[in-house]
Amino acid sequence: MKPFWILIKYEWLNFRAYRGLVILSTLALVAGLYGIYYGTTEVERQRENIAGLEVLTQHNVAEMKTKYPSEADAGDIGYYHSTFAVHHPDSWASLSLGQRDVNPYYIKLRLLNLQSQLYDSENINPLKVLSGNFDLAFVLVYLFPLLIIGLCFNILSIEKEQGTLPLLLSQPISLPLIVGAKLTFRMMVVLGMALLLSIVAMVWGAVVPDARIALWLGVVVLYCVFWFGMAFLVAALQKNSAFNAVTLLGVWLLLTIIIPALLNVYVSIRQPVPQALALTIKQREVVHGGWDKPKRETMEAFFVRYPQYRDTAEIQGRFAWKWYYAFHLLGDIAVEDLAKEYQSSLQARHDLVQNLNVLSVPVNVQGIFNAMAGSDLPSYLQFLQSATHYHDTLREFYYPFLFKQVGFTHADYAREPRHSFTSTSDMPSAKNGLVKLLLSVLVVFAAGLLLFRWKEASVK
Repeated sequence: MKPFWILIKYEWLNFRAYRGLVILSTLALVAGLYGIYYGTTEVERQRENIAGLEVLTQHNVAEMKTKYPSEADAGDIGYYHSTFAVHHPDSWASLSLGQRDVNPYYIKLRLLNLQSQLYDSENINPLKVLSGNFDLAFVLVYLFPLLIIGLCFNILSIEKEQGTLPLLLSQPISLPLIVGAKLTFRMMVVLGMALLLSIVAMVWGAVVPDARIALWLGVVVLYCVFWFGMAFLVAALQKNSAFNAVTLLGVWLLLTIIIPALLNVYVSIRQPVPQALALTIKQREVVHGGWDKPKRETMEAFFVRYPQYRDTAEIQGRFAWKWYYAFHLLGDIAVEDLAKEYQSSLQARHDLVQNLNVLSVPVNVQGIFNAMAGSDLPSYLQFLQSATHYHDTLREFYYPFLFKQVGFTHADYAREPRHSFTSTSDMPSAKNGLVKLLLSVLVVFAAGLLLFRWKEASVK
């Protein structure tokens, strides 16, 4: 083992001598620190905004109390008073923001029809989706492979081009030992940086210490080892440095951009998703049409869903709040199937991507990180379902006031339901992705070893 460590020592000396490699590694470290800063800052901003929602709610309650100093009609309260469904981030979200800053993490709700309120806030900045989140996960998944390529594209070819390879082989060392020492040193540098950044991010983001720490670090190590395996595979071809650099950059481009883009096109064709806008338009048509329908027809349809209010007093006059909210409910009922189809289609699209991400290791690893942090699409869909249930509880709270003609007092504001939803990690998906990543590492190293031995045998 002594020659191996001598080679490691000289690799360290060479690394320090090449200022470009030092600068490249420093830039990667700075990018990682900025990714940590951005992720923690974004999550903290979201937490501050969520905390401010409670202040807005209390301010709205104070305004309502001023507007209605005594008992009020619950219909007025339900119409003018608003509350919020909130999606709290998991403590790990700062490491991998996922879809948290492109999908809404709170929804303003009133007693009116639900679906238009859910999707009115579904405004996504397309430039943000295109550029992605510059968090730690982004740095590790997309930038660290470039660092590895910069460090490894000439691990063997440079010795040939400088004429030092015959001199090295004249010593009691073999070519596999030389390549192994070079790769080992570079792994020590890159893995040390990646693990250091991960630990800093966990401490800075105050993550909850659990089994995800070991899983995250394991994924980081395996992902970096995969790219070292890819560099080893290309080096086994024993071509010149220019060929190695272009080939490795082409592989990076293929795995991080081209294949994900093709997967996106395929998934869009294979699993189309209906537009939420069409859902809200249909609902609004039903709600607006409710003004023209006979009140008895509307109420009979309402009593099918809420039969406990069938024996309440008949509607007198041209307008009644319970009739108004009844046809708003019928608007939601009219698009229930469309709403379920929309969310089911999104989930099906996510599942299809999970099945196909074995074709792109970066897509797989990004999915692992998002699943661990509870910032993936299923977490957002669970939030929408939680907001739907919350709106149902608001109806359950207000309907007795409306149909039993009970006055709404100031004390009743404190009894109004509140909503809180916190993302949870999807560990089964993360572990499934880990298995795929491990298989990818084994395949690329096996291919590199076979190619390396074949090249050696052909030379002999």
